Amino acid sequence: MLSSTLFSRLLILGLLVLSCGLFSSNSRAGAFATCPSKAFLVQQGIAQLYGVNLVTGQYSLLSGDLGTTNKINGVGFSFHDNYIYGWGYEWGTLVRIGDDYQATPITIENNPGGNFYVGDVALSENSYFFYRKGNGLYKIPLDEQHSNYLVAEKVASGSALPLTIFDLAFHPDNSFAYSVDNKGRLHKIDASAGTSEMLGNVGQSGTFGAVYFDVDGNFYISRNSDGYVFIIDVDAQSPQAELFAYGPSSSNNDGARCATAPIVDDSVAPTVDYGDAPDSYRTLLASNGARHSVGSNFLGARIDAEHNAQLYPASDDTSGVNDDDGVVFITPLIAGMSGLLQVTATGGGYVNIWVDFDQDGTFSESEKLLTDHYLYNSSETLLVETPFEAVAGYTWARARLTTEPGIIAYGGVTDGEVEDYRVYVTNPNLSQIKHNTYFIAFEDNWPEMGDYDMNDVVIKQESSILLSQNNEIHQLEITGEMMAYGAAYANGFAIQIDNVVPSTVNQALVRFEINGVAQTASLVEAGTDSLVLMISDNLGDYFSAKSGCSFYKTQSGCRNGEQMKFSLQVPFITPIAYSAFPQAPFNPFIFAKPATYHGDSFFHPGRSMEIHLKNKMPTSKMDTGYFGLASDRTDLAAGHTFQTETGLPWALAINPGSSQNWRHPLEKVDLLEAYPMFRDYVSSSGVSSGDWYTESKANSARVYK
Repeated sequence: MLSSTLFSRLLILGLLVLSCGLFSSNSRAGAFATCPSKAFLVQQGIAQLYGVNLVTGQYSLLSGDLGTTNKINGVGFSFHDNYIYGWGYEWGTLVRIGDDYQATPITIENNPGGNFYVGDVALSENSYFFYRKGNGLYKIPLDEQHSNYLVAEKVASGSALPLTIFDLAFHPDNSFAYSVDNKGRLHKIDASAGTSEMLGNVGQSGTFGAVYFDVDGNFYISRNSDGYVFIIDVDAQSPQAELFAYGPSSSNNDGARCATAPIVDDSVAPTVDYGDAPDSYRTLLASNGARHSVGSNFLGARIDAEHNAQLYPASDDTSGVNDDDGVVFITPLIAGMSGLLQVTATGGGYVNIWVDFDQDGTFSESEKLLTDHYLYNSSETLLVETPFEAVAGYTWARARLTTEPGIIAYGGVTDGEVEDYRVYVTNPNLSQIKHNTYFIAFEDNWPEMGDYDMNDVVIKQESSILLSQNNEIHQLEITGEMMAYGAAYANGFAIQIDNVVPSTVNQALVRFEINGVAQTASLVEAGTDSLVLMISDNLGDYFSAKSGCSFYKTQSGCRNGEQMKFSLQVPFITPIAYSAFPQAPFNPFIFAKPATYHGDSFFHPGRSMEIHLKNKMPTSKMDTGYFGLASDRTDLAAGHTFQTETGLPWALAINPGSSQNWRHPLEKVDLLEAYPMFRDYVSSSGVSSGDWYTESKANSARVYK
């Protein structure tokens, strides 16, 4: 008889031997260091492991030797321990893969036998679920503390769960698994109960051997035959599969991913190039925007990378080298006529170009300017056709180069580059007349003189008109950018087009954008005698004070990256005679935001308080009873408005000429101190010191730089 001590030692030794038998000799491989943003893909008859960037579909071989001579399928990433689990065909059992990319077979009890090609690790419990049509759904607890650790349990029979699926993935939040069968039907699977619910047809069919989730609950499915990766909103009322990226194809395909990770890892250097058109054109990643993995082939001579798109006007080109250098529009895009453009490529690829000819804010496949034109380390001048029905005015073009032919205007590809361009389309019977650039500066203390720093609102304004051969204006276009906001009051901004009645505007075709985003509010203000274009009722909404700064770009060292840019196109139902149309910069003005304090003279004047350029007429909504208060000496009958007794204005329109810039005074610096010659200019009624506003005439220590 064995002593109790010897028996205990033999028992412990036996348990250790049994424990070691669960894993092969290389079972001590470490786990992956993090929950990675990349997806894993196992392919080939002898399993090989790839890393896939779902953003673009780009993939790279992680290991061509997983330590097996057969397939590994049904793989899933466990966020519980950061290992990959799957079904090893060589051993007919569960395998585990760590950071050495070697498959370790695991001995399980109640092994159902045969091989399985559908599987994943649940998030709500530390268990591996695996499935095969006809065999049914099983689970294996992976938690060492579980009473059935590494014991296979049948959850549902093949007849109870008869799904023609090839992979499944667990949702990061709701504990359900999802899959799409070969007919395109989306299934929501309760793995614990062994039941499923069909949520609808996603519009794509085939063998989807690799499916994934990200941390936001987006569902991705990869089709074996062509490698296309589709994205599905599983919570949508009618879920649809949309092409997301062009990935790798394979007859044997299985995927795994950490469902609690985002698909973009902001902690590492970016490797993807995006466009910068407004997001209505599908630019941001969240909108499935156009994007390319950065490599050795691209448009032009330069390319950069970012974690996500930077939308117009905050393009990445404004903070670095302009890499949108692959396409040059040699001749204008003229409706119904041919034109020339030059396309340059570094490396090789197919070039596709779209232009939003109908200006509806999207690129459709019918708006192709160039289709699958192949270039390799060359530059070519090409003849292209602008359709006759193209709408005149500014619009957007998108150029994409990649080795993948037949791509669409959005979605990810594995190489190449996307470049977005703001272009102008004109009509052969119309010519574009550009006006001078103006800096419009306001002092919002009217009718008080206040600090008279003339930087409370500073807007750079450009405009143009479309003029017919018989000198009739068909469309007005204005773009603007906020250059400074030194106001303590809340100010709105608008532009009056004097003596043009609002009813002449074709409001259905008006386009109005702020920072590249189409505005839903009407641009044309209702209830005015002359046309008033309402840009914003509170410019302060677009800026926030930075640390140590009270205003926007009026104090030294207080520059920040915020922007407020606007663009508008105003077509007229009936063309207006050029001789009857007001001159640029028209009649811009600021007004008080409703229900806000705007000085002791008014308290809460709202829309009825306006500040215009000197000698410009107020709108019909202004309360003219404010004239003559404090320092104001307006004489409406004589046409003398918004000026002091000595002729000083509360607003300026400055045309800087070729310099294209004007330095406004620093905060609390009187304009007359920043530009000493301005007084002479005013007192001489503009006869003397006409260049008072130039930088050479400024007190350099008193203006913003």
